[in-house]
Amino acid sequence: MNPWHRLPPLRSLRVLEAAVRHENYTRAADELALTHSAVSHQIHALEAALGVRLLQREGRRMRPTESGRQLALDVRATLDTLNAAVERVRGGDAGNVVTVSTLPSFAAAWLVTRLGSFLEGYPQVELRLQSSTALADFRNDGVDLAIRFGTGDYDGLVSEKMFDDEYFPTLSPKLARKLRIRNPADLARAPLLRIRNQPWAPWFEAAGVDLPEPRRGPVFDDSELTLQAAVQGQGVVLARGSLAAAKLQNGTLVAPFKQRLPSLRTCHLVYPRQHLDKPAVRLFRDWLFDELRASPPTFCKTSK
Repeated sequence: MNPWHRLPPLRSLRVLEAAVRHENYTRAADELALTHSAVSHQIHALEAALGVRLLQREGRRMRPTESGRQLALDVRATLDTLNAAVERVRGGDAGNVVTVSTLPSFAAAWLVTRLGSFLEGYPQVELRLQSSTALADFRNDGVDLAIRFGTGDYDGLVSEKMFDDEYFPTLSPKLARKLRIRNPADLARAPLLRIRNQPWAPWFEAAGVDLPEPRRGPVFDDSELTLQAAVQGQGVVLARGSLAAAKLQNGTLVAPFKQRLPSLRTCHLVYPRQHLDKPAVRLFRDWLFDELRASPPTFCKTSK
């Protein structure tokens, strides 16, 4: 007898994958165009069929059990494999399209200026570049590869570190002259620009200066906007070397101190493993790391 007859309905497995990923029935329902009660019913029916608990409520979240988490990961990998198989059969133009999601800051600082070589070398590939700070949803938004800034810990996905990075203060030459910035302690009288989730305190400690974490002034979500504010003389930014390199080279920003702070987070290329089965995706991935080896962001060491 065919063992497939024991499989639960594909619909219920898709619901489980979304519910585990979101840890929220309402968001899973929105993604799948279902109602909250329909998601809850599918999960309960799947638990009854398997004889195990898959999710349990903790406060406002639906936390997966170990069985639920592992099954959702396996379902996700299987759906990715199935999707790749369908794309191969579909063929035609679909196989020559690669969609890349990237942070606006990295796109502006390094990637966009180099895309010409990829487009020239692979004219048969249609490249679609999405600039966004939101995490890519590989199952629903058509993204093949994503460039993200973090620790590289992305559950169920391949994550390849692109290069090492570091932090250091930068500011416009005009502001540096105006404030007479010569040593780290001079930052006490400078306006310090802030980037969300990027504190100044670790760099202060590394530089040996007793300065408090700045609490006033605007907070930026995007590093490129913060660097532009620094170019305009609005303050000093604790910049990542990979993003500030071009502005340091053209003189619109200066780095007055030698102290560098290695970054625990950096850029990673993230994707489901099955996506490399698509030729256009592999071409872009290989081109990206070749380009990083040939022309890494200044002040950075490539990891490939």
